[in-house]
Amino acid sequence: MKNTIKYKLCFLFMAASFFAGSQVAISKKHMGGFKETREPELEAFEIISVEQAKNAKDDTFVVLQGYVDKSLGDERYLFRDETGTIQIEIEDKKFRGLTVYPDDFVQISGEVDKGLFSTTEIEVKNISKLKSAKD
Repeated sequence: MKNTIKYKLCFLFMAASFFAGSQVAISKKHMGGFKETREPELEAFEIISVEQAKNAKDDTFVVLQGYVDKSLGDERYLFRDETGTIQIEIEDKKFRGLTVYPDDFVQISGEVDKGLFSTTEIEVKNISKLKSAKD
């Protein structure tokens, strides 16, 4: 009986150690840092307009530049460029501590999401501030 308890405790300890180690590996992957080379798939994408994004196919990866005009609630925002506006969805964690105001020129990248009964929106994977619209 005593050995069974020892085996169970040993197993639980090993499982907890494995889980904790895997969590550290996962979190380090998303911490950023220095890389020797750029990821070419991200540089290959052309910056498109809101108008083009509205006409893109579902699940198309897009990069847009413009302004986040206002919050629509529930992690949804209105994004604007010189061709129009589109609804975007940005999970809170995607801001990574970045504070964005309506007059901040930003670049967003993400996937086009065309719902059956809803309007086209962009599911934002990354957002960053740019210096200005002229730069």
